[in-house]
Amino acid sequence: MAIPKDINARLYYRVAYQRLEEGQLILKELRRPRAAIYLTGYAVECIAKALIVTMTPAKERAAVIESFRGGQGHDLEWLRGRLAERGNIMPADVRREWTYVASWTVDLRYEPGPGSIKDAERFLKSAESILSWADRRM
Repeated sequence: MAIPKDINARLYYRVAYQRLEEGQLILKELRRPRAAIYLTGYAVECIAKALIVTMTPAKERAAVIESFRGGQGHDLEWLRGRLAERGNIMPADVRREWTYVASWTVDLRYEPGPGSIKDAERFLKSAESILSWADRRM
């Protein structure tokens, strides 16, 4: 792991791995697939933000971090666009994983029922791949 030097990027980075671990534990120990997906979606969001901040010149970082506020900051496709604007080209395998998780939304908190374990396992696997790729880019 390459922990970012920028304090804001480091915060997002650490939270990304914390949410991934929490999602894994919730799925494994509590067998709550929807809750696992919900938390793990934040892992993808936060690792993207960490990478965006890392790739942004220091003088522009405050504005970029401010752009994360509000609904768009939770939109994984919007975040992928911000990565692309900074020249971050995802390999095909990572794009496939990102496309899979991109349907994630904070609105999952309003969906009743436990969800599918198979879907959660797939989502967590995709998130792990994305975090691993982003980590190598830091």
